[in-house]
Amino acid sequence: MVFVDGRASWRIAFFVIYTIVICNVLLRAEELTPSPKFPLWDNSESVADYAERVGLPPTKTLDLGNGVKLELVLIPAGKFMMGTPEPVPVDEDGFHKKIVTGQALLAVGCGVLLVLLGAVAVQALRKRQRPKFSLARLLAMTVAAGIVVLSGLHWSMSAQMMEKAQIEFMSAKTRYSAALAEEKPAHLVTLTKSFYVGKFSVTQEQYQQVVGQNPSDFSGKNNPVECVSWNDAQSFCKKLGEQTEQTIRLPTEAEWEYACRAGTTAKYYSGDTYADLSRVAWYSTNMTHPVGQKSPNAFGLYDMLGNVSQWCEDRYGENYYEMSASEDPQGPALGGGHVLRGGSWADGPLECRATTRYTDRDVWTDKEVQHAPAFNDDWGFRVVVELEPKTP
Repeated sequence: MVFVDGRASWRIAFFVIYTIVICNVLLRAEELTPSPKFPLWDNSESVADYAERVGLPPTKTLDLGNGVKLELVLIPAGKFMMGTPEPVPVDEDGFHKKIVTGQALLAVGCGVLLVLLGAVAVQALRKRQRPKFSLARLLAMTVAAGIVVLSGLHWSMSAQMMEKAQIEFMSAKTRYSAALAEEKPAHLVTLTKSFYVGKFSVTQEQYQQVVGQNPSDFSGKNNPVECVSWNDAQSFCKKLGEQTEQTIRLPTEAEWEYACRAGTTAKYYSGDTYADLSRVAWYSTNMTHPVGQKSPNAFGLYDMLGNVSQWCEDRYGENYYEMSASEDPQGPALGGGHVLRGGSWADGPLECRATTRYTDRDVWTDKEVQHAPAFNDDWGFRVVVELEPKTP
């Protein structure tokens, strides 16, 4: 039998209690540690594949009544660079070293191969017989030929990669020079929640069905509704949310840009040229057009650029990017009006970039617009339906 004195027993008891307390604290801290509410998109899988991975339908349709539907697309949680980043100079010295290495190895491989072939040819001439290759020479020639092929590929691929990097640098430089101050600095943003967003801008037919009126200047049931202020858009979301018993709102500015870009970094998500913009947007025209006539982006969203400018939930802050949250930013608490994105039928290519931001704090009055006047017949919106993470 082992006896423990009183002092030792107190030490053992204290150690046991201390260990239990520490373990409980660590377990509690693990429970309180925030984790992503949805798996993050890897920027390569399709929306359908992501939807299958997280167990959600890739699309959603709201019944507005009288046969009027509103289609939505699942936007996966993920990370992206918001704003216009500075161009990163090409490491030409590094590429040149790779190219020179490939050229040197190519020269060595060719030299060895020629020496081996020359030795076989000289031996055959001296003995006046057909060339003969020993196993050792065949192996050496095989190795030399392999060096020639691999070094040639290394040279060619390095040259192509440098050319591609130089082209991308020039494109990024052009994008950065065209960017306005409020688009900088670019910053990494994580959207922790997936959400559904309207496949199209809200149409006149949909707005009429929910609100009971159509304020648009350009008539057409499939044309986007316009002449709507931020408050008008909020009213639509509230009524539709009550009707469908779901949380419906405008997209945050970060959600809008993420959904617009759909994993791309170009000016227009479709490319950097005016021809690329023309494939996806109505711009520099004299009216709105029916939704869905241009090409969609990679998420399957139409008219994210052009046709009508789109309201965001956030207030506008010209310097907000300097202090923006890195996770699920909601915009500044105070600001001059609310954010509009995407450009419209009346705008040019500069305003229709994926990063262009502007506000309804109108230059005419320097006051936030409560009700859209007639000259704002390029203001529209699309809606977001919120999701709650699925519990295991």
